[in-house]
Amino acid sequence: MSLGADGPPDRVPREPLRIRSRVRDACLVVEAEGELTILTADQLREHVLADMRGLGGPPRVVLDVGEVDFCDSSGLNALIVIWKNAHRAGGEFVLARPERRFRTIIERSGLDRHLIAHPTREKAIAALTEP
Repeated sequence: MSLGADGPPDRVPREPLRIRSRVRDACLVVEAEGELTILTADQLREHVLADMRGLGGPPRVVLDVGEVDFCDSSGLNALIVIWKNAHRAGGEFVLARPERRFRTIIERSGLDRHLIAHPTREKAIAALTEP
């Protein structure tokens, strides 16, 4: 029996991206964990857009990226598409808990003017729900 590059045969490979959504305080809160890359960007984009369509009224979306380990240009593109769709529908899209490396990517790309980031999920929700 060969272990190969994937490790022990009984070990389940880690999913590249895990996504969970729920509605909290009239906001769609999406938690992403893993890598946001060319292999997973479509998955995130389609998941969030489908959940946004299920909301009543303008979408208020918080994407918690605190557990995102890596983001490439395809991941950034998915975030832009989500942001544009939220704004077209009269809503808002913000990020929560970006780690330093993630914030740096957003800032260097110039997207920090559009993709507003909050240090905690609670502050992101408050920013979308408080008058």
